[in-house]
Amino acid sequence: MSMHRTLAIVLLSVLGAAPVAAQDRAAIELTRQQIQTERQAIVAKNLPLSEPQSAAFWPLYREYRAALAPVGDRYVALLTGYAEKYGSLTDQDAEAMLKEFLAIQNEKHKTQSKYVDRFKKVLPATLVARFYQIENKLDAIVNYDLAGEVPLAQ
Repeated sequence: MSMHRTLAIVLLSVLGAAPVAAQDRAAIELTRQQIQTERQAIVAKNLPLSEPQSAAFWPLYREYRAALAPVGDRYVALLTGYAEKYGSLTDQDAEAMLKEFLAIQNEKHKTQSKYVDRFKKVLPATLVARFYQIENKLDAIVNYDLAGEVPLAQ
């Protein structure tokens, strides 16, 4: 199964589960870990690194992904909340969700920006740019799949 399909399945299972039970949360967390492994494999396949670069990059990469994890948690919570209120969404709910969505986007951007200089300490700027391109493409695939599955607000 392709990584973007796996990611979409996880998020869609969250969206379809209004409220998510504790056992579902454990399954979601396990699947998120599997997705991270696949994501790392895709990065590794598409980011040509020498051995010294690899030794410096991968620990920082794992730290970077760990720093982004709470942002992903917030996004999953936002989508879950939307699924729970779908069909009965009030203007107040929509306003709060918009505010949270923009806060999540800001936090993600802040985290990505914070790590650029750190990555440039271990890789040349061209490889850092390539890495961020790979990350953005993976995110775009997930967002594309979600866009097709998450219904518009009523």
